[in-house]
Amino acid sequence: MWPFRRRARPEPTGTYRLGGHSPDVDDYTVLTVSESRHPATFDAIWGAATAEEREAGMVRRWAVLVPVRDPKFGVADLAVQFDGQAACYLRPPHLGLLARRIDDERVATLEVPGLIEWGPAGPSVRLLVASV
Repeated sequence: MWPFRRRARPEPTGTYRLGGHSPDVDDYTVLTVSESRHPATFDAIWGAATAEEREAGMVRRWAVLVPVRDPKFGVADLAVQFDGQAACYLRPPHLGLLARRIDDERVATLEVPGLIEWGPAGPSVRLLVASV
């Protein structure tokens, strides 16, 4: 039998940006988890916030979704980063949908609009994912 070799696919590169920010807070419907694990990230975001953002208690920033890959499984998790710092993680069903989108677009990361709100329990992050 002839030894066939599979050609190595090039590593994904670049970022694909989905949508844009919305003035309506209710449009940010994708919830994230584990914000409490990354207090330094939120301290940096709050420190860079404008006076208007501080008064409103919310900040809109581009969130970068970075896949955490497992050799057997593929994309095992999607970390949400702001300015290169991990902030939280996605959960199903958006985890699977956006991981598939990263693979389909053959990019290293996705950028989506993010809304960071400060409340009594600390910061929470919601994302706006218009088209998956």
